Amino acid sequence: MANKEKEIIKETTKETNQTTLPIEQSTQPTPINWNERSKVENLCDWNISWEQKTSQGDEFLKARNVVYITNMEIETQVQNGNTFFVGSDRIGSHSRVYIHNPALREHLGFDCKAENRVQLILTEEKCKEIFELKTFKAFKKNIEENVVTNQEKSKIMNYARKAKINDYEKIKLLESHTSLPFKTD
Repeated sequence: MANKEKEIIKETTKETNQTTLPIEQSTQPTPINWNERSKVENLCDWNISWEQKTSQGDEFLKARNVVYITNMEIETQVQNGNTFFVGSDRIGSHSRVYIHNPALREHLGFDCKAENRVQLILTEEKCKEIFELKTFKAFKKNIEENVVTNQEKSKIMNYARKAKINDYEKIKLLESHTSLPFKTD
């Protein structure tokens, strides 16, 4: 039985009669090229900017737009505590920008495969999930946990307007939590 456990299953191809061995999956993280650029998205409904740390000048992101920034600059901004990147908890929750490079997000600690944790970002899909909750108690809890920054407050209110939410309790809670009026006319 011990020999069978140590045995490696071999496959033989008919065309070449060559034996192939299964390839082991690497558990090493993907190396990051610090000179490459990663896609960074501004999640706010307004323009944002910050001073670059690895070169001279400022980074400017238009509202709801994307730019490509070097990985080295992104890491430096995170290490310096730029809240646009690190959010409210230093692991990217409630951040104002989103890095579209999964390997870099994991390196920075925003995502963690081992803990099955992903960066907490309020997206259109998350807004939809919140409004689809059946109980008011669950809705209120999700609003309090997921809608923290002004950018998130603006996003959830704009989603509610666009979706034409017709629930008095939910609208009143939103107005109270966000300090924004539901009606804009």
